[in-house]
Order: sequence, then C-alpha cells, then structure tokens
Amino acid sequence: MHSRNIYASPPDFVALARRYPPLRPHVFLTHAGPSIDFKNPSAQRRLTEALLRVDFDISLDVPDNRLCPPFILITSCRRLNYVLWVQDIVRETASDITPVRGIDIGTGASVVYPLLACRLEPTWQFVATVKRNRLYEFTMCNPPFYSSAEEMAQSAETKEFGPNAVCTGAEVEMITPGGEVAFVSRIFMESGCILWSFHVFCLTRSRWYTSMLGKMISLHEIVSLLRGHQVDNYAITEFIQGQTRRWAIAWSFGTRRLPDAYARISSSALQGIMPLRTTLYQPLAFSSPSLLSGILSQVLADVDGASVMLDSSGSGDHIYLVQASANTWSRSARRRKITVPVRTGAPPQSTPIMQCRIQCHYGLPPMVTDNPKMHGVYLEYQWIDGKERSNFESFVSHVNRKVASFR
Repeated sequence: MHSRNIYASPPDFVALARRYPPLRPHVFLTHAGPSIDFKNPSAQRRLTEALLRVDFDISLDVPDNRLCPPFILITSCRRLNYVLWVQDIVRETASDITPVRGIDIGTGASVVYPLLACRLEPTWQFVATVKRNRLYEFTMCNPPFYSSAEEMAQSAETKEFGPNAVCTGAEVEMITPGGEVAFVSRIFMESGCILWSFHVFCLTRSRWYTSMLGKMISLHEIVSLLRGHQVDNYAITEFIQGQTRRWAIAWSFGTRRLPDAYARISSSALQGIMPLRTTLYQPLAFSSPSLLSGILSQVLADVDGASVMLDSSGSGDHIYLVQASANTWSRSARRRKITVPVRTGAPPQSTPIMQCRIQCHYGLPPMVTDNPKMHGVYLEYQWIDGKERSNFESFVSHVNRKVASFR
C-alpha cells in the first residue's frame, strides 16, 4: 500500500453513517463490529458516496446502470494507490511544469480518477479525450479486463470464495475485444504516433503513459511489446489489498528516468520483466562521508564537459548533481581526444547526454541486507536523465575507479 494512502486502516462505519445519513440503513452489527453488505449494490453505492463526500469533499451521483467505483476497503486503496503512484511520477519528472495536464483514457460515468487526482492536486487539469497540439504530462487508464462475457463469467466461477463485492459495471465497461492487453497495446501504438507528431516539444518535457492491469500475465505481454519497440524507459508497480492484486505499467518515450522506488517492485514472479535499475551503489573503504565527498569533488572537477553542482538542501548530506554534455570519460573518448584536434570556438552541445545525482552515505548499502561487514561509507548514483544507459554506467565506473585510486 502507498505510504500516503489514507485507507491503511478500515473506516469507522458508524461515524461515517453519522456524517452521511443515506448510509445509515445499510450499516449493521457483526461479530467483528459494524459493517455493510458489500454484495448489495445500493449499500456499495452509498458507501462510495459517503467516503468520497467525507474524505475528499466530492459529491458523486452514479447512474444505476453504470459502473460504480466501489470505494470500499479493497478498491478504494487500489484506486487511490494508482493516483498516488502517478502523483509520484509527476513530482519526480514534471515538478516544474504548470499546469500539469493528464488524460483519463476510457473515463467511466463516475470520472473517479480525475476527481481524486484533482482533489489531491488542485492545479492539475484532466481531459477524457486527446486534444491535438496539446502536450500532456501523463495519461491514466483502468481498461476493461475481459475479452468476452464468457471470460468474465469464467473468472467469477474460478474464485474460491466468490467475489467480495457485487459487480455493477455494464458490459461496455468490463469487456473489450482482445481484453486488457489489446486495449493497452492500442494505447501504446497510438502513444508512439502522438509522441512523434509532437517530437520537437516532447523532447524537452516528461511524458508518461500509464495503465492499470488486472492480470499478471498481461504485464508480461505489455513489457514484451515495449521491449520489442526498444522502449526501455518504463515502470512497474503492484497494488495489494487483502486477497486482491492489481498491477500498473508506465512508459515514456522521453529521457527522464524514475527512481527504482517508483519503477521497480520486489516480486520474484516479475523480476524477469523489471526495468533495469536507475540507482547504483558502490561501497568504498573510506573513514567518513566527509573525506569521501572531498575526493569525489576532485574527481568530478577533472571530468571534461561536466557541470557539477553541490546540492544545498541543508540536510547535511553530501549530494552532487552532475550534468554531462558529452561522453569524455570512456577509454574510446580519451583516445579520440588525443588523436583528434580540439576545435576552438565550437558551440557547446545544448542537450545534456546524461544527468545524475551522486550522494555520499554511511551505513549499509540498500542492496546488502545480511552482511554487517559491508556497513561503512558508500556512494549512491541516481540516473536522472539520458537516452543511453551506457553513458550512465560508464560514468559510474569511471568515477568509482578514480575515487578508489585515492586510497
């Protein structure tokens, strides 16, 4: 569950009914305490209305023949988790953009995702369809899960204890030809067309396409599609509440990279499709972060074409922000520097090829969990921006080698 999700604990049904009277007829006492009948469509709708009204000050009236966002213990967490994950992505890659614009693909009658997102971020703007010549920072989608009515019925029959809540969705909201894989695949193919038609603008701003998925196997198929089109800038997350699991995928054609905390999850079943790490660690034999920071500063100052800034966040940590205009540190680049005369007066490259954040730490590196002997000083490299991973990895290797030579 996301750390900012307000539904980490179950709601107080009695207190909720006091604040939203239409819910009162549906609250009853059980051996475990007050509850409602989650399989009763009317009770489910009243609870949804109550939670949205009390917790978000949103008044929602959903038609009886359309999908009600069952804002109960499981789905409330899942929907809010999705919004909070997108919020993390936007804060990380588009914090300087105002207003932030998003698209909810396949918006249902409840418009629940735009409502929640704009309540959490009042300056955000949402549309339900794409407007031409407009750049959006992200898209969201909760696609129809099933490819046919037969598949939907079969899914319900295979549940060991039956569904936890009644399904109030119309077939048009639950079923699509080819199921969720085909739906999200179409979004991917169209996102590429949208991107390239506006490529001049998109290269300077982050752009993320996201979708929830109801089946783990779908995640494997979508990642295969991304990799088949040489898209390596993507993220995976998982939403778990009780017995219910959902997954989400995000991808970008831009160069801004997400931290591992937002792009990767710990799941043995999914390790084969996880994006490569953007955070790398290097333990070093130095007595203190301060000593390491001084040596690191010297090493970075010697990198040709690199702009280095010491972060003045006031946290006491030693953090360097590095921006490289060209790869000048690799062995091949050093050979070229010797054999090819340097052109004086040549204009600098306007677009950096790589940006990263380097931080000096003392403690146990995150990738080490069971070896106390590894406790000590280490460097953390966070890849922030760049198209070619090889530039980031070779830069990390170069800095590690130079810093280690000072011992």
